[in-house]
Amino acid sequence: MSTKCPACARDNLTVIGLSQHLAKSRDPRCHALYQQSHTRVNVDEPFDEPCNKSEVPEGPHVNMYKEEMQDFEDEVLQSFAEHDGNGEHDGNSSDEEDGREELEWEPPVQEDEGWAGVEVDDPMDHNNSSIDRETRHQIERQIADHNRVIESYPDRRAGQPIAQAEIRNVNATYASSIDNLNAENPYAPFTSQMDWEVAQWAKLRGPSSTAFSDLLSIDGVSERLGLSYKNARELNSIIDTQLPGRPRFRREQVVVAGEAFDIFYRDILECIKDLYGNPDFADFLVFAPERHYTDTDKTVRYFGDMHTGKWWWSTQKKLDKQRPGATIIPVIISTDKTQVTVFRNKTAYPVYLTIGNIPKEIRQKPSRRAQILLGYLPTTHLEHITNKASHRRSAANLYHACMSRILSPLEKAGLDGLVMQSGDGVSRHCHPLFACFVGDYPEQLLATGIKTTECPKCDIPPDELESSTTPFEIRDFNAVLEALATIDVGALEFVQACREAGIKPIVHPFWEKLPYVNIFQAVTPDVLHQLYQGLVKHLLNWLAEACGSAEIDARLYDKGIDRQTTLVRSPKATTLTSLWY
Repeated sequence: MSTKCPACARDNLTVIGLSQHLAKSRDPRCHALYQQSHTRVNVDEPFDEPCNKSEVPEGPHVNMYKEEMQDFEDEVLQSFAEHDGNGEHDGNSSDEEDGREELEWEPPVQEDEGWAGVEVDDPMDHNNSSIDRETRHQIERQIADHNRVIESYPDRRAGQPIAQAEIRNVNATYASSIDNLNAENPYAPFTSQMDWEVAQWAKLRGPSSTAFSDLLSIDGVSERLGLSYKNARELNSIIDTQLPGRPRFRREQVVVAGEAFDIFYRDILECIKDLYGNPDFADFLVFAPERHYTDTDKTVRYFGDMHTGKWWWSTQKKLDKQRPGATIIPVIISTDKTQVTVFRNKTAYPVYLTIGNIPKEIRQKPSRRAQILLGYLPTTHLEHITNKASHRRSAANLYHACMSRILSPLEKAGLDGLVMQSGDGVSRHCHPLFACFVGDYPEQLLATGIKTTECPKCDIPPDELESSTTPFEIRDFNAVLEALATIDVGALEFVQACREAGIKPIVHPFWEKLPYVNIFQAVTPDVLHQLYQGLVKHLLNWLAEACGSAEIDARLYDKGIDRQTTLVRSPKATTLTSLWY
């Protein structure tokens, strides 16, 4: 569908192209029309019927935006101007520019003037009073403005440092441990600034190790630059032996069903100490739980980072009964079996670790290195087991045996605690506790021991998953532990007890002996598959099919979703409903 500019009579413009033509053209007539179109149009009568979609309305299309939509349009058009350089365009722009502009996204233009300035009512709000809606909007504004009321944990000893004779940060401690460090060479163990910068370039910005070695093998390069290494192997040796780094991997074997499997992993306590003691995170660490509210009456709870949730607060209370003044380190474990080759079906099974004391804004950025590769699980297909039921049980037991080997140090450290030093040199009595498990649905079933098609968190029947009225409860963790304890009674009794508890007969799951753990509460939602693809995307597609994209766009604009700048926007979106697909 094409239309004509009402000001300069330029033809063959799309709806999006017309709007951008008015905004970018230097023709005075188009500029005046663009300024006039940004005056809000008030419509007193409600909109009853949409016009025929095949008809093209007359007048400036941008008149159809509401005032809230205009702010967003200005922001989008400004970004286009910045992208194009100084933002200035000739009145007779080239066809190439027009083609590029029409491909760029802009808020869709409604095709009927009756939409201009209309307040679209939400059917869900018909039963609510205007006061309730105003209260909701006020709460939303308070959340956006971060005007929150914070309630600290009542016991001030929680998360407090312990007495120290001397406080030295990690950098100072490391500097004192280097034998050849002196005031003239702050780049030790490298010999000079040039030596250090070349090494940094080779590892962070440079070519492959072979190419770097070939470069240094050129006669005189290493000597003229004054380097302490002559190839990539010597540089790697300096980094591995003389610089602080992540804990080393160890290799062990786990025997399941009479077969030995290799497992590679790091010491989990050393990994936790590495994250907790990183000087880059020292200013951001959280040591005690809090409750955040959006109002002074403390009636509306706000859940943001991990320390604002319920788990940390309730677990701190339990721990204070045994260890007053303890500092909880929430351990977050994530797993995801990954295909690493296109052919021959080669896979890897990495396990990652992070801690909840680090704010999520830092944890979610790979560049901050707040996640540690904790280990690799076996990826065997157990071809020697032909029975399908035995194959499934053996695969589950292998997974839990390996995870138990990796997480076993948390059992004693979680109960007794250990003194750990943060990056600023302050020591606290810390208790690393398994808090969250992150994975997709198959990983959740494998970790919890729940059967396929069932919910890994609650006891709702599989055929009632679509119901919104069926009552449900979080799975009884104590009943599951009692069923697992029957393994010493006999095999038949163990299988029967596990079936009654609603789990698979797994021999000693990795979470069985970990303190203060409820695996059914530790499982977190799979945002991509369960929330986005399983709920949001399906719901938006269904609504767009049932009501039309124009109707949904108008309601989303009315709710201000176009101003949610934290959402990821699709560059190929043509409607607001597909903007964040």
